[in-house]
Formats: sequence, structure tokens, C-alpha cells
Amino acid sequence: MRAIDSHTHLDDKIDGSVETAARYLSESVSSAGIDWALVLHLEAQPWSAREFIAATSKYDNLKSFVNVDPRSDDANYSLEFACKDLGFLGLKLHPRLQQFQPDEPEVIKLCQHAGMIGVPVLIDAFPDGTAIIQGFNLQSYIKLAQACPETNFIWAHMGAHYVLDFMLVAKRLPNIYFDCSYSLLYFRGSHVPQSMIYAMKSMRFERVFYGSDYPDRSIGETLELSLQVFRENGVTNEQINKVFYENAHDFFSSYMDESK
Repeated sequence: MRAIDSHTHLDDKIDGSVETAARYLSESVSSAGIDWALVLHLEAQPWSAREFIAATSKYDNLKSFVNVDPRSDDANYSLEFACKDLGFLGLKLHPRLQQFQPDEPEVIKLCQHAGMIGVPVLIDAFPDGTAIIQGFNLQSYIKLAQACPETNFIWAHMGAHYVLDFMLVAKRLPNIYFDCSYSLLYFRGSHVPQSMIYAMKSMRFERVFYGSDYPDRSIGETLELSLQVFRENGVTNEQINKVFYENAHDFFSSYMDESK
């Protein structure tokens, strides 16, 4: 089967080198038989956007999203320069790490600009303990998506244990997509994986992408274990192919074509 990994990061613990981290990720993606992986730049890591894209763009099986601070005065310019000049494919936002709420005016302004220049936004939607303490709230994600109808959002991790609420909202908002990274295996043994599969079934396995969240989880092992969860829950090969390959291929290809 073919697969696209829609949620990875570079591992900054290998030897501190962005070149080594990119090479290691590319080799791991290749050895797992995955077509390509989306790798997400993080400002919290020790490499600039320029260094990051210089390393990842050496490999055909890595495509990159840039992390921008929405509160910076030049956020719109930074995003546009990163995508139009440096070659990033989209915008990555991480409310917990960057310490903002999704519906803050600066975030809305940046995401509206993303839609205007034709790039998607992947935003972390995993309510760990820190995020909940900081005020994790589905309503803030809804307000952001509604304020930016021309922007396509990927809600990463499917909202974890709030997946059914997130799914019900996504069925009303056509600019919402999901990746199922991390949550599917993190909550294994609880009801959450079954709820995630139920949500996918309810959405007819549309608008959902596979992801590993490497390096928190290994590329190959995560692929194998995720497939096991799908099969344990009676998901057909055709449906698996949609989540693991077709949906992401169709979604990201449109942005790759537009960037040429």
C-alpha cells in the first residue's frame, strides 16, 4: 500500500545538526515505504526557517510547513516570504508551545493572509494537560475557521479525546481537515481510538490524513501499529487507502501545483 505521513518533525536530539536530522528523517520515511512526509518547522527548535528549508528541500520525500509567530509585527510578510521565496508549502501553528489562543485577532489576521496567498494552515489540536490549563477550547478553533473561510485548516491530532465534538463541527465547516497523528496510539486501550475511527466513518473517511508525529513516535512502527488499529476496527482496504494516501495526495497536490 502507498502512504503519506502528514505530520512529522525533525529530531533535534540526534546531534544538533539540521542536515543530519533531515537526512535521518528522509531515510526513515524511505525505509518505511512511505511516499513522502510533511515535516513541520518549529520556532522552538534551534534552526531558523532558512536553515530548515535548506536541509529538508534536499530530499524529494520531504515537504515542509513553516512555523510563524502570529504576534510578530511582520508575521504576514514572514509567512509569504517563507512560502513564495523559500519554498515552504504552508503554515504551522502551535497554540500550546507559542502560548496563544486560536481566536486571537493576530492569529485570525495571519490565517486570513494564508488563505489570501493560497496556503493551508496546520494547527495543533491536542489537549494535553498544559493545553487544558492554558484554556483549550473548541470554540476558539471554530471562531478561527469561521473568520477565515478561504483558508483550509488541518486540525492536527483530531482533537484527541474531544474527537467527536471536533468531528461534528468539521461536518459543518468545509474548510476543516484532520490528521490522526499521535492520538490514535497515545490513547490505545481507551475508547478514543474507536471514537476516532467512528468519526472517520461518519465523515466517510474524507478530509482525514494519516500522520505519525515523528520523532515522538517512530516512522515505521507507527505506520504498522496504526494500520493494526484500523484493521481491528473493521476498516476496509479502500477506506485505509483514503486515509493513508488518497486524501493527503489530493489535498497537498493542489498546493504543490499552485506553487509551481
